[in-house]
Amino acid sequence: MRNQLGVQLLKMTGKNIIVIRNTAAVLTAALLTWGCGIFAEPEETAGPAGTQEETELPAESEVEDVLQETQNEAAAVPETETEPEEPEPVVQTVTITAVGDCTLGATQTHGYAGSFHEYYDSNGEDYFFEGVRDLFEDDDFTLINLECVLSESEERVEKTWNLKGKPEYAGIMAGSSVEACSLGNNHNMDYGEASLEDTKNALDHAGILYGLNEHVAAYETESGIVVGIVSSNLLWQDEAHRNYIRDGIRALREQGADLVIACCHWGIEGDHYANDYQRDLAHQIIDWGADLLIGTHPHVLQGVELYNGKVICYSLGNFCFGGNRNPADKDTAVFRQTFTFADHTLQPELDAVMVPYRISSVSARNDFRPTRAADDKKQQIISDLNDYSAPYSDVRLDEDGALVCAAEDE
Repeated sequence: MRNQLGVQLLKMTGKNIIVIRNTAAVLTAALLTWGCGIFAEPEETAGPAGTQEETELPAESEVEDVLQETQNEAAAVPETETEPEEPEPVVQTVTITAVGDCTLGATQTHGYAGSFHEYYDSNGEDYFFEGVRDLFEDDDFTLINLECVLSESEERVEKTWNLKGKPEYAGIMAGSSVEACSLGNNHNMDYGEASLEDTKNALDHAGILYGLNEHVAAYETESGIVVGIVSSNLLWQDEAHRNYIRDGIRALREQGADLVIACCHWGIEGDHYANDYQRDLAHQIIDWGADLLIGTHPHVLQGVELYNGKVICYSLGNFCFGGNRNPADKDTAVFRQTFTFADHTLQPELDAVMVPYRISSVSARNDFRPTRAADDKKQQIISDLNDYSAPYSDVRLDEDGALVCAAEDE
């Protein structure tokens, strides 16, 4: 008999029957009791008239019937099943760092003295990003806008400014933990189509991913989160270039990207406020499925907007910019955002910051060495960014540059 089944024992005293129910353990004890008198030889007892009564023993068939009945009852009760515990979700984070226009080279009008080329020859490739390398190395994915070609081509396209660096300048990025760059800009073929191919080859050789029109790129972090980038020059305001962004987002999702960054080259040079075209298209791009939008081209900072929970940086300005040896506006910022995933599902928390920087470590000229802003300059850049964001944003920067929702800050 199985241990979980109850049993019935009978004890008869005269004509009374007492039913005892218990587990198998009680049965064992009861069976031992049988030998102690329950079913032992009856003792003689004095009756009302001094006669002796005999204690009747239960028939064997009665015991078997009761035991069978108890077994049937126990079998009819379903065994309790323990509900399986829900597994804890796998939580992962990924930190993205993005900066603006990086011209790792010079214009066709620059002489050698004081140029990006001279600084490279004098200081080596580690010089340029020394002031930001700690941020680049501390994240999971660093993205820049590479606004020049890396080529030896002399086939200069006729335009006001042609921006070019040497193929070996790709080592500036690789040596400072830059994982990817945007090539969707108006300087990616300044020395002909061959110069664009040279740039792609230099990036491939250095292990730097790039996005350009239909060419999208995906990067898998150490934790297994896949980050994708799509990039296009949207200055022309034509449907074809907008569709590169739309179709690129779709392609990246099909490739399994958990996080998609759209890089948009647009806006008016020198204008700190995004125009209606930028704003309308930015909202459309978020609706298409981008998780973050990084804008470039105006060469100055523009505001930040939070749309449907996604951050839009309309312009990050210049950063390491060899195209101008002494720009009047040297303010810039590094954008950083940490995204949280639970079982590869993006969570809604906002954890982002604009870190104020200057494009040069000195004020009198551009030494092509971005340096973190401090004290009054830091607060001035934060205040300016809040002004640039005010017309269209429900987020603001706190005193440390962290993005906070205006409603939560009230």
